[in-house]
Amino acid sequence: MPRPPDEKLLALGRTIRRVRREHDLSQEAVALAAGVHPNQVGRLERGTGDVHTTTMLRIVAGLGVSLSDVAREYDARLAER
Repeated sequence: MPRPPDEKLLALGRTIRRVRREHDLSQEAVALAAGVHPNQVGRLERGTGDVHTTTMLRIVAGLGVSLSDVAREYDARLAER
């Protein structure tokens, strides 16, 4: 039985999803730009499964934003809790 997603992974996933939608990109478009499979983008957004750091960095780059931008929003989401 799968374990429930970690709250920190969920916060990161929600941040990635919001940024992707803000840039009007599909998961497939981000995956293509990042050189990863679309399933990896989906797993990251859902906060399920482990995503390697290099994959996450590639996805962030595929979004066309900096890691620090994502980190700031991620930190703000965690502070809301």
